[in-house]
Amino acid sequence: MKLVDAETEKVYRVVAIEGGCHSKDRLIKLGILPGVEIELKRKAPLRGPFMVSLNGSDIVVGRGIAAKIEVEELV
Repeated sequence: MKLVDAETEKVYRVVAIEGGCHSKDRLIKLGILPGVEIELKRKAPLRGPFMVSLNGSDIVVGRGIAAKIEVEELV
């Protein structure tokens, strides 16, 4: 599933990152890469950004970038 379809307050593992080199490079610099566990903290209303928690830090990514992150829910 894509991060945009995920539910808040759940933990996910990043499976893949789709998109071009610029998108992948930006996410890698933020520490979001395949195999990393992230928690979706908040989805802003009205097509706003997403807040994810990664290694104790909160990171905000835009909806377009979030649509390129493939995740799986951890039980």
